[in-house]
Amino acid sequence: MVQNAHADSPCLDLADAIRKIAPKTTLVRIYPEHRSVTHLFESDFYRLHIDRRTEEKVARMVKCRFEDVADWHLTHDFYLPSTTLYLAPEPDQNGYIPEDDRSFGISLARRISIVDGGFR
Repeated sequence: MVQNAHADSPCLDLADAIRKIAPKTTLVRIYPEHRSVTHLFESDFYRLHIDRRTEEKVARMVKCRFEDVADWHLTHDFYLPSTTLYLAPEPDQNGYIPEDDRSFGISLARRISIVDGGFR
């Protein structure tokens, strides 16, 4: 690993880089730019209340890593424990409100990509 790596460095694992700037994060939900919002959730399914700059920085990191595989006009979830990007559930689907079903809405049918480059 590069000696001077920091949270923005592509040399670091994405999940570790996110945890460096938002330590309790388990899920990152990135909404389309017209909504201009990103939510970070803890493992207990509740939203982290952090500053907007940190949310934007985390969103940029995820978008940069998955820029070629995701349509950012749609809402996406990045689940840190499995380093997997998912298409987020729609508001009327199970898991849209993470604490409702205690699954973050994670479903193999919505999986887009895994950080190591695996696609399913």
